[in-house]
Amino acid sequence: MEKETSITNSFIELAKKIREGKKLTIEQLADLAGVHRTTIGLLERNERSPTLQVASQIASALQIPLSELIQEAELVGRGKINAQQLAEFHQNRTPNREFLRNEDKLIETIGVDGSTLLGAIDACYQTLDTIDEQLIGKGSLPIAHLVELANLSSMVGNMVGGGIADYSNGLYARNKPHTYPDLLPQSEPAVNLELKMALETNKPKGHLPKAGTYITFRYILGDKQGNFNRGKENRGDTVWIWEVKVGHLTEEDFSCSNTEGDSGKTAVIKTDVFNKMHLVYYISRHLPYAHKADGKYVGFN
Repeated sequence: MEKETSITNSFIELAKKIREGKKLTIEQLADLAGVHRTTIGLLERNERSPTLQVASQIASALQIPLSELIQEAELVGRGKINAQQLAEFHQNRTPNREFLRNEDKLIETIGVDGSTLLGAIDACYQTLDTIDEQLIGKGSLPIAHLVELANLSSMVGNMVGGGIADYSNGLYARNKPHTYPDLLPQSEPAVNLELKMALETNKPKGHLPKAGTYITFRYILGDKQGNFNRGKENRGDTVWIWEVKVGHLTEEDFSCSNTEGDSGKTAVIKTDVFNKMHLVYYISRHLPYAHKADGKYVGFN
């Protein structure tokens, strides 16, 4: 019973911190949740415990799955992390429309708008964060420190691909694993779409050069607040996608080589070709390139 009360109190504390982080008043949260404003006030003063239905409505209003909030409340109750840190994490974690670039090119190239892209990234983050919270709750390291980076990139790519299919309003469906293309068109204007993922400044690559339409993602590993310092020794444990590009590629747009450590031939998108692909999502604070003396960045178009 004590554990139950602790989780309940932690749930309310966490919901309040997230509400404040989103700059929502009690009245605004109540309206979004479809409950009386008095109810929110009573909950935040610990004068009432939420029913499962009310908790679900509050989670929905905060745009966070109820299961995730409950899991996080348990971590707060056990002293694994504090509510303020989690609230700041949620605030920083939400992909924002201000990060979109050239949305017209996104629509023109693959047939979906910025909302689909933002939804896919958000879905990926929610899955990764749920996994990490489970691991942390068991005293384990986060997943970024448990798997090889190549495997992590593959996992993140699969999660983002699933997110695109889920948020595309039926335009796309996932293909079978390890089958070209990654996403199959279900109706126009969708196209055969291949997805590539790369860490930091690495260029997206595959085992064979294939002509087609591509969407590429690059990510960094920062801390929970989104802070990032260059250098392998400074990598954090949280995936932050910093760049997304789209474009049509031919087989000649890839540079092929047999690189030691890779399984077979590696086909990397050529730098000049990659630089000409349409930038459709970009977060400047996560840019992993070094500064030059004139204040510009090395290696970024």
